[in-house]
Amino acid sequence: MTGLKIENGRLFKTNDALSAEKEHQIVLLSQSEFKASDLFRITLPKGKNTGVEIRPDYILISISVPDKLKTDTFIYLKLCIIKNNIIFIDNKEYVANIIDKIVKGSNSEMTLGKFICCFLYQLIEKDTAFIEKLEKKLSDDEEIVINNSIDNFNKLISTPRKTLMTFYRYYNHLTDIGESLFVADNIFEGEYEKQLLSLFISRTERLKSEISSLKDYVHQIQDIYQTQIAARQNDIMKILTIVTTVVLPLSLITGWYGMNFKYMPELLWEYGYIYVIILSIAIIIISLIIFRKKKYF
Repeated sequence: MTGLKIENGRLFKTNDALSAEKEHQIVLLSQSEFKASDLFRITLPKGKNTGVEIRPDYILISISVPDKLKTDTFIYLKLCIIKNNIIFIDNKEYVANIIDKIVKGSNSEMTLGKFICCFLYQLIEKDTAFIEKLEKKLSDDEEIVINNSIDNFNKLISTPRKTLMTFYRYYNHLTDIGESLFVADNIFEGEYEKQLLSLFISRTERLKSEISSLKDYVHQIQDIYQTQIAARQNDIMKILTIVTTVVLPLSLITGWYGMNFKYMPELLWEYGYIYVIILSIAIIIISLIIFRKKKYF
């Protein structure tokens, strides 16, 4: 069991055993350790959803933190606030790293409310830089689409689209958690801690807004791609139209002289074959000149 204690405004590690009679304890437990302790009668929800459950005697927060390198991978953890104690359940290593950062950066008086705010801030600490990288990636993808140098658009765009959807839901859940904690009693002391939590809610809302803007950016890239596809199809149809228009009179000539009527003078004319060749070439040249003047190509 890993634990910390807040005493006289100071945050420090402790090896004291977890006790339901004590307050201001911050403890990391696995699910099996939590069940074995049998100190707090709490039924942990099944599944790995994100949300907050507020009860008269405790608050249980479930968080699914997406991995920024593999966004289809999540870090699941639960945070229980009960009797002025904080119990982290699952993913002890991930939480321990965050707590180490909080302990090292703790230069002012620490309270339970401040610790919760610090922990929540750590969850979004580097997310602005992460979103900037996503934007840069989408900008590069847009350049590829504009330059028509793409073979598989769906494969190119599917990964960032899924990433944006994942993080949009993540920030939405964090906002819900912050708002739920904001109205909870006996956790945050004074206006300053309320302001810290309010600032966290504002930041998650801003991150969610930036993700939403990038989702719109993805739609714009998709529109550009569809426009490129439509332009290619128009070019193909234009070529087919020109070819059809040029070949049509040639087909008429072929059909005309293919009738083989007995008294068709060109059939017995010495220069009839050359005449048809010259006529066909002339039709092709005149048609191309007309198309060129009409700026069809």
